[in-house]
Amino acid sequence: MNAAVVGAGIVGLAAADSLARSGVDVRCFEAAEPGSGQSAGHTRVFRHIHDRADLVELVARARRGWDEWGERAGEPLVGNEGVLFASPDAEELAALLAEAGVEHRVVDEHEQRRLLPVLEPPGGGALYDVRGGAIRAGEAIAALVAGLGERLVREEVVAVDRDGLVETAFGSRRFDRVLVCAGARTPELAEPLGIDLPLEIRDHTRATFRTRSEHGRLACWMDRTNAFGATIYSGPVAALDAFAVGLATEDSDPAGSVARVRAYVERGLPGLDPEPVDTITRPLTILPWHPDAFAIWEADAVLVFAGHNLFKFAPVLGDLLADACRGRIGPELRPPNRPSA
Repeated sequence: MNAAVVGAGIVGLAAADSLARSGVDVRCFEAAEPGSGQSAGHTRVFRHIHDRADLVELVARARRGWDEWGERAGEPLVGNEGVLFASPDAEELAALLAEAGVEHRVVDEHEQRRLLPVLEPPGGGALYDVRGGAIRAGEAIAALVAGLGERLVREEVVAVDRDGLVETAFGSRRFDRVLVCAGARTPELAEPLGIDLPLEIRDHTRATFRTRSEHGRLACWMDRTNAFGATIYSGPVAALDAFAVGLATEDSDPAGSVARVRAYVERGLPGLDPEPVDTITRPLTILPWHPDAFAIWEADAVLVFAGHNLFKFAPVLGDLLADACRGRIGPELRPPNRPSA
């Protein structure tokens, strides 16, 4: 069997890596720098905390995968900072973690400040995900790219057809299976296949801030209370010795996003200098049924994958997508209301 993966973001790379490690002759096509689209940036937050039991179980599997990737890379790819999560639903979220056997505890404001000295707590307890932490995004991308070696083809795919023909500016080649994981370009490649993806594509902006003074390890912080006028996610950026902050809800104007993030930092993270040292804007591909939704669509030899908030799931998604390429599409990948084969 041979297979093509279109797109070298974290999910495309993970799928190509899983296919290659299982003995499949695979090529991963990417014209741009790997990880420079939807997977761009220095960091992501790895969290077990989700509002559905199936997602908690899936991300627990992914955490084991991140540990295995770290062993292969020779360095941890998820930090041991932990994740603080403030939410009106903390009690329900804690119950889901307990059911899955995920280590956690509820911490008071004093311990919140100890775990994250730059924080002004919004009030009340917060859920602490002990095995959560900051994903070293750049290091993860680099490790997967190195593992693929010459299987990574630096060519832009202009079209695929249902028979597995992959066309680039340099020619065409037929594959037994084609997996499209092309981020914002996915609808463009899917439409000629007769697949109408229910995707909303938005730009998302994240800003990075220096700390005002020296601190030790800083936990990731996710605030869903809206106590400071916004809901945010944030985490340390080891490469910049700084802290990245983004809105959990979108703002269509990047400048407006940065302004809202700065306003939040001034109130909720006063230990950060509110003048950003870096901003990054990247596309998001959002499915309508859940903030962490993902799914696969099939058109003969071609599989089309799309979703949102995928970085944390990458190791397990890579294995699931590799299985799908071999004809075993698991229930985790099917869109809602789609019958099983």
